[in-house]
Amino acid sequence: MPFFFSVTKSIYDSRFIEDDMDLTVIRDFRKEGFDDMLACAKTSFTEEFEIEGFDPEVWRKLAKWRFSIVGKTLFGFLKLFDKEPMKFFVAEVNGKVVGTTMVSKRGNTGYVNAVMVHSDFRRKGIATQLMKAAIDYVQKRRLARVILRVISTNNPAKNLYQKMGFKKFDNLLYLTVNIDSLQIPRSAERIQARGFQNSDLDEVYELIKTLRDPNWLKIYDFGKNELKTPLLNRIAPMSTLKRIVAVKDHKIVGYAPVSYTTAKEAGRITSVDVFPELISKGVGDELIRMSVDFVKPSGTKTVLVSVPSERKELIERLLALGFEKRLAIEGMVLELMRKD
Repeated sequence: MPFFFSVTKSIYDSRFIEDDMDLTVIRDFRKEGFDDMLACAKTSFTEEFEIEGFDPEVWRKLAKWRFSIVGKTLFGFLKLFDKEPMKFFVAEVNGKVVGTTMVSKRGNTGYVNAVMVHSDFRRKGIATQLMKAAIDYVQKRRLARVILRVISTNNPAKNLYQKMGFKKFDNLLYLTVNIDSLQIPRSAERIQARGFQNSDLDEVYELIKTLRDPNWLKIYDFGKNELKTPLLNRIAPMSTLKRIVAVKDHKIVGYAPVSYTTAKEAGRITSVDVFPELISKGVGDELIRMSVDFVKPSGTKTVLVSVPSERKELIERLLALGFEKRLAIEGMVLELMRKD
């Protein structure tokens, strides 16, 4: 499920544009600002929406649950015990939401999942104010770092993040394929793809540790808990998730988490971790095959996979299967001084 939103008709006009940005207020999101937020997103993530798709009803359903009696009670309880899974900030000018950002917590890290400002209000310092609110929130929770992702060609955003101290540490490539055009040959090797089991945890963890760059593991504070379903997905699932492993000779040699929401959004393969020497043996193919079979019930026609840019063998194999390169993404990190 993408962390980006889209798509109602913009409700902004010149009446709400003020030269005096001292009127800007950064506050928590409230449900009455939902349509404003969608209109704001329409001008912010057109490239992402084209690739990932978007179903506003998925987010509307989450907002409705979040502000229900049950949702407010649960989030209040989690906040009391410092377990709040996410925080949603908005920038408001004259009573209108003109920008938002969302921060989630995983392990010792705060993730800034989206920063968007309506096109009529850009270059007025609003994105900076939203980012400062997000960083301050992460610091108050005594976390070690802030991580975000940005399209590699989005130079204005990258410049802002760099000025705030963020540094690039990761390069990802987004590739997509139309399910109907995907042709995956059957592997002649003895490879089985199946669902992840609790007993697989240690083996999958060691697989990923072997394949990933040590700096990546350190920054993401990668531990076994990262292979478990995030708290927010457990209490308010927005997508249907499955973890898939590839097994050869009774040994796990590949891993891929996949999810889907509705027919309006692409199925997402978050990562494909395969020993490089086994990519040509069909391990990646079997993971992709089972992932596609899993998302088909949603009715979506598109599957998106994210791959580290240095995984040349895997990227070439995906291209051979019919995937197309769509976006280059950079991961950026800000290391924080802990406030103990």
